[in-house]
Amino acid sequence: MVTAELAVSILAAAVLLSLAAWTVGLVGTYNTCRSSAAEIARQLARGDSAAAQRARDRVPQGATVATRDSEGWVTITVTVRRSLGSVGPVTLVGRVTTPYEPGVQR
Repeated sequence: MVTAELAVSILAAAVLLSLAAWTVGLVGTYNTCRSSAAEIARQLARGDSAAAQRARDRVPQGATVATRDSEGWVTITVTVRRSLGSVGPVTLVGRVTTPYEPGVQR
């Protein structure tokens, strides 16, 4: 009797630990999306398209990067979807808007 209860509790603990580890991974991926978007936006606002391209190369695998210019502002959106088996998919979005620096040609 105790063996069955122990087996069920170990299985439940393993599932909870897996979900906790996945959640920590999601937080890390979100932070990467946000910091990548900030870096790309900062480089575009400075007019450095080569550095912006290098920053684009460092986005999470499978992520999409969208750029929008609007009245002297640049908005970068980095989007990625992650799933854990049948859990998800979860869409993570990092979005940053920053003004262009004076004198930057768009």
